[in-house]
Amino acid sequence: MTSLEAKKYWIALRMVPGVGTMTYRKLLNTFVTPEQVFSASRHLLRSVPGIAEKTVANILNFEWSDRIKRELEAIEKARVQVVTWQDSQYPERLKRIFDPPPILYVKGNDLEAHELMLAVVGSRKASTYGRTVAENLCREFAVKGLSVVSGMARGIDSAVHRGTLKAGGRTVAVLGCGIDVIYPPENTRLYHEIAEKGSLVSELPMAAKPDRGNFPARNRIISGMSLGTVVVEAGARSGALITADMALEQGRDVFAVPGNITSASSRGTNRLIKQGAALVEHADDVLNAIPLELSRDLQHHLQEEFSFHHSSSPEQPDSSPSDLSEHEQCVFELIEQQPIHIDEITVRSKLPSGTVSAILMMLEMKSLIRQLAGKMFLRV
Repeated sequence: MTSLEAKKYWIALRMVPGVGTMTYRKLLNTFVTPEQVFSASRHLLRSVPGIAEKTVANILNFEWSDRIKRELEAIEKARVQVVTWQDSQYPERLKRIFDPPPILYVKGNDLEAHELMLAVVGSRKASTYGRTVAENLCREFAVKGLSVVSGMARGIDSAVHRGTLKAGGRTVAVLGCGIDVIYPPENTRLYHEIAEKGSLVSELPMAAKPDRGNFPARNRIISGMSLGTVVVEAGARSGALITADMALEQGRDVFAVPGNITSASSRGTNRLIKQGAALVEHADDVLNAIPLELSRDLQHHLQEEFSFHHSSSPEQPDSSPSDLSEHEQCVFELIEQQPIHIDEITVRSKLPSGTVSAILMMLEMKSLIRQLAGKMFLRV
């Protein structure tokens, strides 16, 4: 039996009309596995609290042969993985929300490749300002090791994915339709680029249409997978505000980019800031708010990435600039291809902390080093 064949009952139960996320959970709480749900009698199904009679009938009368055969063929043809609650690559943070989806369809990279994720969302009717800010922020997040999650919608979401990909980063697009459906259609090229370099995710069957009701439910996955949610631009009734509300309900941080006070497309974000969302001007405004243990994970992840790239590329000769002062030379030589913390630089250089800070700023201005999250530095 193939891995996909073993998951056919998980897939089938999600396709039964009336079986949403909470009903699915209730059924598994009673019957343990989806296969046992389909084997249960009408009497036993009726005994599950909160299960409607119509849903019981839908389970008992589910058309196995044709529907599942077509779904499995579509999954195999599109090279999609099906990830269930029980799989190790199911995102740990998503498991902890109130209503995690029982299965995820994933096209592209494994979800395990996205260890630390941050949601960035905004209005479909994006301004030039909003798109520019979204792309620039996401380039910074990508460079600093975060996977950026959004919804591949028009406007800000599309700018989020493009900015991340331009920086060579990892991005996750959570769809409000099946993975076999490209929506909006003008994002066809972006869809294929994300499938190649990132991950496409949906909880819906392969051919599910982008019905209006799918998108609010989709938003809980975007926020649920992520450390926090950044809202770049949103009107007073933007769907991005639903994602922000869900993030708060899930106990995640919410951040907002301030906008023009005369612009209707900034009313939602400006209101979020009034209500206590952290104001964001730069990526570090978000990274500095990440809990300490997660910040350490991010730094460790960065060190591993830079170690890999450095060891897999030809060794470069030392190219210390000749126009550095004695103290600048001392500090520069301590900074290598792997990130190093400012405190360690201060200890090893034996220079006053104020002098070290000034030298680091000067080296950054000379484009010799760059600063990462958590006061970490490395050579350019």
